[in-house]
Amino acid sequence: MATRAVFPFIGFPGAPQCHLYLHHDGYPTGAAWCFAEALRENPEPASFLAAFLSTQQQAEPLATPEQAADAEYRYRVQLVPDAHPHLQVQCWRRIPGCRSWIPRCGPMPLAPFIQRFLPGDPL
Repeated sequence: MATRAVFPFIGFPGAPQCHLYLHHDGYPTGAAWCFAEALRENPEPASFLAAFLSTQQQAEPLATPEQAADAEYRYRVQLVPDAHPHLQVQCWRRIPGCRSWIPRCGPMPLAPFIQRFLPGDPL
């Protein structure tokens, strides 16, 4: 069975809020792989959402994260604007049949998230 996930993206140029849904690979290792692919395509933090969309063409846009009622994982990816813009991710898990989200990790910088779930992955 596929592990579904919803990805709210916050603070990106041209899309202050964007919610995407993936039907598979939603577990943290799969999400880390998707994030690493996007960073390989374009390492600039402000371009991360566009790179994610380019590498995850099967991602479905949603109006709100709540539309992904069958998602088991939720990843909030935020572009943090400061002198050196950076990406931050937070992860929650929902046990099947349960309505509440349980914090899994974060908020944390994106690179350590990838290293935690894909040890040895060169960014």
